[in-house]
Order: sequence, then C-alpha cells, then structure tokens
Amino acid sequence: MSSWTMRFRRGMGGTSMWPLCFKYGVAAITYGPVAEVDLKKFSKEKPPPGWDELAPAQKFSLKSVAFDMMEGDTIYVRDKGNIVAKGEVTGTYFFDNKDELPWAHRVPVNWDTDFPAVSIDNIGSIQSTVCRLQQTDIIKVENLIRRTLKIVKLNEAMEGEIFQKEAEFRARNRALIESKKAISDYKCEVCDFDFFVTYGEIGKEYIIAHHLAPIGKRKKSTKTTLDDIALVCANCHAMIHKTDPPININDLRKMFNHYEDPAP
Repeated sequence: MSSWTMRFRRGMGGTSMWPLCFKYGVAAITYGPVAEVDLKKFSKEKPPPGWDELAPAQKFSLKSVAFDMMEGDTIYVRDKGNIVAKGEVTGTYFFDNKDELPWAHRVPVNWDTDFPAVSIDNIGSIQSTVCRLQQTDIIKVENLIRRTLKIVKLNEAMEGEIFQKEAEFRARNRALIESKKAISDYKCEVCDFDFFVTYGEIGKEYIIAHHLAPIGKRKKSTKTTLDDIALVCANCHAMIHKTDPPININDLRKMFNHYEDPAP
C-alpha cells in the first residue's frame, strides 16, 4: 500500500476544497484541459485529448489519482505547513461532475473524523499537488501524529481535572461564594467586565468564582476564606488556567492592561 499527500485548493493559495471533499468522502482533483473527461476510458499509456496541454507536475498529480491510487492507500491532506486530515482510500478512481464539488476526478476516501492538525515541513514534494511519500516521510508523519495526539489527550485530561476541581470547590463553598458575590459589584477582578451591562437582565448578578490557591496542590484540607476567592469573567477564567500552575490574578491583570486597545 502507498501513502500520499494531497492539497485541495484552487490554484496557489486559493479557496480550499477540503470541506467539500470531506463532505462527499472523496479526494478530488481537476485541471482545465481534461476537466470534463472521464479518465476511466483512458490509461497511462493512452492518455486523453488535452493531456499534452498539462504541465509535468499536473500530469503527475492527475495520473496518481486516476491510475495509481489503490484501495487501502493512505492520504494525508496538506494545507500550507500542516497535515490537517488523514484518510484511507476505499476504492479506485471514478468521474463525477453531478454535485457541488467542482472537481470531477475522484477516489473514495474514508476520512478520519478525529484528526489533530500536525505542523510539519519538508515532507514530500513542495510543489506537487499530489505526492507519493517515501517510507522515511511516512514514519516522520506518523510519529508527529502520535506525539500530537498524546499532547491533545494530556491537555483534555488537564482541562477536565481543572473543571472538576473548580466545580467541587464551588459546590463545597456555595455559601462562602454567595457571600463574596453579595459584597462585590459583580465585575471581573481582572478586566472589569460586567455581564449585566453587556447582556442585560440575563447577566444580572452573574460572575465566576475562582479559587486563588490551586486545590490540586493542597497537601491537606484547609479552610477557605473570602480572600481565597476571586470573581472573574469566563474569558479571564480560561486565561488563568492556560498554564499550570494557573496565572496569578495580578499578573493576568498586567497582561490585560498591557494589551488593551488604546483609547481613540
């Protein structure tokens, strides 16, 4: 079985056709001189009319899709410096110009619906729309995919752990939190955002309670006081937890003030 990279864009840096290829479960390609020619009626040895009008790289890419790709092959979708998708070819070339996808030369593909974008350079030909990968490139790509998936899973686990601990903290300290809110102005302590001012009645008396000392770092149970709680908006709460340990409230406030748009 072979592995390939493909680009799905109109021209250099044009509109991406990848979403439509994903929608219809295909890898697709076309070039003007043979756009309406069913290549199943021809072969590599006997190409169709208009073939000689194609550039060498175009001939290679179209030949790869129409004559070389086989069931079981792997396709990696390349977009600029990233591999953004992966799929398995499930059949051979067919011609279809009946739907909204303007590229009629296709192979059926079962696309992976849970694929992490992988930043990668120097894999396969830089110029070709379609490229057959060497074994060393395949190993490099798959190693990067595994590494990226591991990072994604670790981040998801960390985010889930943070959410669970924050939820437990709010459940355990509901009365204390309500007391903290009652003596506040319901504005974010970092950016001064006010839900009521922005959203009206639905945002009245709404704010998120954040525990200043990471609960997961405690070695034993300790008492929580009003001073241990900060009231923040959703955006600032997300930014606080962008790092481990969480960003200090005062440090985040300095970041916000530094990057805030200047007054007109």
